[in-house]
Amino acid sequence: IHEPRRVRESRFTQKVAQIVRRGGRCLLPVFALGRAQELLLILDEFWEAHPDLQHIPIYYASALAKRCMSVYQTYINMMNDSVRRRYDVSNPFAFKFVSSLKSIEHFSDTGPCVVMASPGMLQSGLSRELFERWCTDKRNGTILCGYAVDGTLAKHIMTEPSTITRADGKELPLRCSVDYITFSAHSDFLQTSGFIDALRPSNIVLVHG
Repeated sequence: IHEPRRVRESRFTQKVAQIVRRGGRCLLPVFALGRAQELLLILDEFWEAHPDLQHIPIYYASALAKRCMSVYQTYINMMNDSVRRRYDVSNPFAFKFVSSLKSIEHFSDTGPCVVMASPGMLQSGLSRELFERWCTDKRNGTILCGYAVDGTLAKHIMTEPSTITRADGKELPLRCSVDYITFSAHSDFLQTSGFIDALRPSNIVLVHG
């Protein structure tokens, strides 16, 4: 069962702020589309309301997410009421405190920051590289915001292991904080059962995918 939306957003922003305020790097492994833009919108709004955080950079590191950002910036009429109201002032997807990170070579890893990188399950790529770089420092933190399947590193670190295995096979101590705050787009039990109760169908067919 999902937590109420406001509770999840508050937990998410407070946890991000907690990590960077203690001098850490905050890693957000995400899928490139949908959830990434949603979380960036939440963070940009939170940073705007908290001047003490505005010197701390927020990056999103996904070429696909960057290419799709123009779609989000264009089709504001397809968004919810809150986003459309904000558009009357300025385009909410023209972020003030978020910038795109082209590659790890363009990243100056010198202090507290927030980095949103794919893939969401930490199997490989930039999110895996940054996690392996940062996981040994207790000041740092990783927040998992999406679903993780068995057998992936993201699922494994939810069990709070003392060590993790790097992609090259070397063992590393896991000292950074790990939190799971789901922003899943799937309906939960109450929503699904409520939908079925409202329809009262004579048959229910379950289909995967």
